[in-house]
Amino acid sequence: MLRRIVVVALMAFAMFGFSRTARADAKEIKLGTLAPKDSAWGKVFGAWSKAVSEESGGAVKLTWFYNGSKGDEIAMVGKMRSKELDGAAITATGLSQIWPHVGALQMPGLFPNWAKLDAVREKVSPKFDKEFAQQGFVILGKGDVGMAHLMSRGVAIRTPDDLKKAHPFYIAGDPIGQKFLETVGVPSPKALTVPAILPAVSSRSEGAIDVINSPSIAAEQLGWAPHMTHINDLPSGIGIGALVMYKETYDGLPADAKAVLERTGKNTGRLLTDRIRAIDTQAFNRLKGSKTVVDLNDTEKAAWAAVFGKVRNALKAEGKIRADVFDEVIAAAK
Repeated sequence: MLRRIVVVALMAFAMFGFSRTARADAKEIKLGTLAPKDSAWGKVFGAWSKAVSEESGGAVKLTWFYNGSKGDEIAMVGKMRSKELDGAAITATGLSQIWPHVGALQMPGLFPNWAKLDAVREKVSPKFDKEFAQQGFVILGKGDVGMAHLMSRGVAIRTPDDLKKAHPFYIAGDPIGQKFLETVGVPSPKALTVPAILPAVSSRSEGAIDVINSPSIAAEQLGWAPHMTHINDLPSGIGIGALVMYKETYDGLPADAKAVLERTGKNTGRLLTDRIRAIDTQAFNRLKGSKTVVDLNDTEKAAWAAVFGKVRNALKAEGKIRADVFDEVIAAAK
């Protein structure tokens, strides 16, 4: 009996010692995000960090740099390549810096609902994952940013001509947002980084930004929504995102650490998808309750549909979306 107690005690000591050593020698994975720590995204990322720590026995630790503290998404992609960051949670703006043609999943007017996006993304994911790997990145999980709507201050945006007379912007590095404003005919479309948007929309100087094209959840949690007075009921697009890691860093990890990141990354992507979509819908309903809702008639909807179609065709014609990728996504979306 004494011998059994001693053996059990030694085993417990060995396990405890391993756990302590694993924590002390934990492999730190540095990740960037534009999201605030207390946002819906930040809370999911915190849950992912906890899951990775628990499933790896403390051998892997995720360290997050929130609120754009490592720069905008273009900067974060650059810092992954220079190994200042190991990975990031980024939207289509950052993803397009890695592989521009991922924007095919964010072409305006193509996905009227989440179910349609899910069906297309499932079909093209193997090809997209391979393309990202060839660019030196691994996609650990896929998620969404929300369903975008036009919001404006002081005036309703009912037609493309209304938008042409206003002062919108596109996010720097977003070729689709830029092409959308150019197609509408906005004079000299302005590019803004995400950290610069709040000061721009809160300004009341002449010519200040008075229109945003954003998912409701982002507009709320980043503080843009209170500066808008109108919201369009018609979705203007879908915002995609992903959890990515620099492949060279990922490949250098032990097999068990990679397995933990892959498994928990997929779970986090699914959690982000479910949670963010639900919260985005709730945010949209809140904004409709606090702002003037712009319900478009059939003629106005047709005018936007025509613009969206021109944008999609221009993205292909100008090579911003590779022809084979464009055709595959369009076919899958039918």
